[in-house]
Amino acid sequence: MGNNLLAGKRGIIFGALNDKSIAWKVAERAVEEGATITLSNTPVAVRMGQTNALSEKLNAKVIPADATVVEDLEKVFSESVETLGEVDFS
Repeated sequence: MGNNLLAGKRGIIFGALNDKSIAWKVAERAVEEGATITLSNTPVAVRMGQTNALSEKLNAKVIPADATVVEDLEKVFSESVETLGEVDFS
């Protein structure tokens, strides 16, 4: 159980591929501390990794995106705002 350090905060976590990735642990801890999040990774990583399992565990929307494509990043932020209301961190 966390200390609710992120209570009411909303954010985007990029790169959570599997339970060995730093982003995975950051996502788990952010939710444990009270944050509401969306997850993003490349479409290939989403298909090949375990991002969808983390999404279900944390009740977080997955938004596939290539971080090297500006339009994809804009999509991540706009869909995250639609889902979360606003974004406090990424």
